[in-house]
Amino acid sequence: MSTADHARETREERPSVGADVFYALVSLGSTTLWSVVGGWLLYFYLPPEGQGSALVPAALYGATMFVVRAINALIAPAIGHLSDQTRSRWGRRLPFMAASALPMALFFFLLWSPPLQQTSPWNLAYLAVIFLLYNFACTLNQVPYMALLPELALTEQHRVRMSAWSSGFFLLGMIGGGAAGPLIESMGYRQAALIYAGVALPLLYIPLLVLRERPGRQTESRKRVTLRDAAAAMLRNRAFLIMTATGILYWSVTTFVQSTVPFMVTEICQLTKGETFSFYVPAIAASLACYPVVTWLSDRLDKNRVFSGSLLASALILPGLMLIGDWFPLSLKAQGIVWITLQAVAMSGVSMLPPAFGAEITDYDEKLTGQRREGMYYATWFLLDQAINGAASALLPLILLLGRSQFDPRGPLGVRLIGPLSGVMMLAAFLIFLKYPLGRN
Repeated sequence: MSTADHARETREERPSVGADVFYALVSLGSTTLWSVVGGWLLYFYLPPEGQGSALVPAALYGATMFVVRAINALIAPAIGHLSDQTRSRWGRRLPFMAASALPMALFFFLLWSPPLQQTSPWNLAYLAVIFLLYNFACTLNQVPYMALLPELALTEQHRVRMSAWSSGFFLLGMIGGGAAGPLIESMGYRQAALIYAGVALPLLYIPLLVLRERPGRQTESRKRVTLRDAAAAMLRNRAFLIMTATGILYWSVTTFVQSTVPFMVTEICQLTKGETFSFYVPAIAASLACYPVVTWLSDRLDKNRVFSGSLLASALILPGLMLIGDWFPLSLKAQGIVWITLQAVAMSGVSMLPPAFGAEITDYDEKLTGQRREGMYYATWFLLDQAINGAASALLPLILLLGRSQFDPRGPLGVRLIGPLSGVMMLAAFLIFLKYPLGRN
């Protein structure tokens, strides 16, 4: 950290670790809700045969979800730009977070209360409207939330530390969402949803009592710019373009790997769906254990080196999915757990450090434009993340079609190919990131 950074980060300017924890609580609350939606919404509306009747026409469910996500992604930049230009006594970001938290919890609960308990287009219409409103509330909450990090942390060391807390609570939120199954089984969907909404709501509101935006960062009325001009200025930021190109690749890989794990468990390791959770636990635990190490290394070596090292390590480990087979003196289950744990360790820097880079890039944008426009940047990344996840999810089934018999421990080929394909993409991300122009010692 430079002498200038030390001078800027006075006792008054640097929030305590407690403030970092309160900031991360928002991530815990929102991730827990999203994890339940991601894991159970499809199962609720289109249950497997023998688990109840479908509530919506199966052929229209996927198209409806795609349209809702597309609409939500398109409005994200406008929300980011609006938060950048907002002036209020509470700051630019906190009013949006306060206004959206209750609707987010309410619409989450309503997702599990369709009007009819049978297959009906009315249920599909209800789902489309409520899911759109839930997504809108989430975007209204999460884009300003992500843009708040540069407001709270001024130095690279503090930003890495805050990113570590936020990423750690994100993983805890995934674990919390994973516990929905037993609650749903014992209490039903509506009661479980009510519990989750009741737990998440304080996590979304309590931090607002502690977090405070820094004075002097609101844009003066005479200096406000249009959304079009803001987007044009953003596209002239070389650091943004390079980090975005890198992100497109590792977002795709993350989607590929997460979506492939159940297939790896059942078709390569020849286990049941119920054993999938035993693969996630060591991977998440390993990621959490790595975050303090990533923080320490970023402080000692520079976050750019740690991030690029994480990209390269992932490129080397991901192709190992091709090697899982009966030629090793380990069970297929043990080999699968080792692979997913190693790739979680390798990708820990990739998953943890992007918020710190985002803050650095928006600082650079201020030097170029004279304005603080974090919301526009984080909203654009949010939009691209949504788009890339959708495209990767659509491409994945085509790759899996290359499979062979699930009873062959060396197959199916389609599932295995995700490993080397993801490795090549991470290698490309590594090579692109080498051109990143900021923050090098």
